[in-house]
Amino acid sequence: MIQDFFINEAKIKKQGAVVYANWISQKTQGEEITVKCRISSLSYKDLQLLSDTDNISRNVMKMYANANVEIWMKDIIEWNNKEWTVIAQYQPQDKNKIHHNKYFIKKVE
Repeated sequence: MIQDFFINEAKIKKQGAVVYANWISQKTQGEEITVKCRISSLSYKDLQLLSDTDNISRNVMKMYANANVEIWMKDIIEWNNKEWTVIAQYQPQDKNKIHHNKYFIKKVE
């Protein structure tokens, strides 16, 4: 079962909306959710997929999560006391049997 594969837990911080008060933009706090996931190092095949992406190094990991979890490029992922951002998403299954999503995440410096 795919849920047995998700041994990590990460907090997803959704980006808040931008509001304007007295002509000054301010970001509001977004929703935070905790998800079960799997975070691991990149394989050689992953490096080939990301070959057009700049600055691939040890600061990039891969993350698997359930298909029903929505994670967007501007969301912040908090895991292992560090913040990460999504740089790419990949759905390795065919469109009829999607049971998880794969994300490439980069440490926020």
